[in-house]
Amino acid sequence: MKKHNNPYLYAGLTAISVIVVAMLLVFIIFRHKELAHLVNIVSTILQPFVIGGILAYLLTPICNKAERFFTKILPDKPSKPKMITFLGVFTSAAFAILIAAILVLLIVPATFNSIVQLIKALPDYVMNVISWTNDKLKDYPNISRYVLDAVDRISEAINERITKLDLSSGNTTDMIQHVQNALTGLGSGISIVFKVVFNTLIGFIISIYLINSRKMFARQAKMTLYAVFKPEKADVIFDEVLFADKMFSGFFRGKVLDSTIVGMICFIVLKIMNIQDAMLISVIVGVTNIIPFFGPFIGAIPSALLIFVTDPKKCLYFCIFILVLQQFDGNILGPKCMGSNINLSAFWVLFAILFFGGLFGFMGMLLGVPMFAVVYDILKKIIFNKLRKNGKEELIAEHESAAKTPPVPKAKRPVNRPRPINQKPPVPVREHISTDKSQQNK
Repeated sequence: MKKHNNPYLYAGLTAISVIVVAMLLVFIIFRHKELAHLVNIVSTILQPFVIGGILAYLLTPICNKAERFFTKILPDKPSKPKMITFLGVFTSAAFAILIAAILVLLIVPATFNSIVQLIKALPDYVMNVISWTNDKLKDYPNISRYVLDAVDRISEAINERITKLDLSSGNTTDMIQHVQNALTGLGSGISIVFKVVFNTLIGFIISIYLINSRKMFARQAKMTLYAVFKPEKADVIFDEVLFADKMFSGFFRGKVLDSTIVGMICFIVLKIMNIQDAMLISVIVGVTNIIPFFGPFIGAIPSALLIFVTDPKKCLYFCIFILVLQQFDGNILGPKCMGSNINLSAFWVLFAILFFGGLFGFMGMLLGVPMFAVVYDILKKIIFNKLRKNGKEELIAEHESAAKTPPVPKAKRPVNRPRPINQKPPVPVREHISTDKSQQNK
């Protein structure tokens, strides 16, 4: 077959490609609002599929273990494969429903009651804080004056807003406006909660279909990969996908388990310390612990403020407990639950959280570390490949030797010290057993 080596053809294709890319850039720059609106609409439509994909990814290990278990115990019949698949999907779905029921029946009512009690007792808490502050600042009149001025300004602002709502003056315009704003905010909040619940239910149904068809999707994806790329490149991409799955599964699933255990430990200790709102604080600490590096601080600060309002001394004990708990989590519990080492320094972990958190918000802070670990691994392999082509294998060996931890020295064997010249060797003591019957009789 004759190959076409026309330079004008390649030049024309290059020019067309440059023009198309330039037009796309111009469209993105000058019509970014319309593009952002379109992306928002598409993300809203695909939100149930995203939730379903996340649930399916989390429930797949449970389904695999259930299938291996039923493979061993079920008898060999023609319908055994279908029965195993059905029982695996059913077990994973039942596990998800059980976890959701525990969250709804135990955590949600206790958290709601804690919030209601906190709102009711908030005025008394504020007065206690003010009186405690006055007692502590008696010896510091300058600081006390600034604090009292700030409190007076806040109280005046609150009284001003209350007087505007007074119906006795006959002017109900402001009152109606506030009621409309409150109803609008309440309606939008209820709408958001309803959308989240609805998308979660639809996502759960989608996750069941994904788990049931996961092997077929895996085969199709592998066929597409090796059909589009050459075998060498396809092998590299497939290995990188396996590495990404290892990073995300080890990080995300382990982090969820780790945060659950941390929340349970926090709840037990707070109950022993007789701290109010123990369930609410435990939920805050457990949920925010999912975020690496900044999670403990994000959860500890509002929790400490809630405890400080009621009892400042218990707030100090809580802060000490959180420090001990985070040390235990970071050094013992976290590595046990994570199961895989991301091989990133503290600097790159901090960079990944800030960078991806700035781009994608909470989900970026949550998944930024494994995402950056995958990107870091890809760049590392590319650089190592270039170094090997350039004949700089010694740089790779130097990097690997510096990254390895020094081996633990082995215990030295006891050395036979030389015996002094004048010292005679010890005579071995041997027991002589006589076999002569006459001597034995004597």
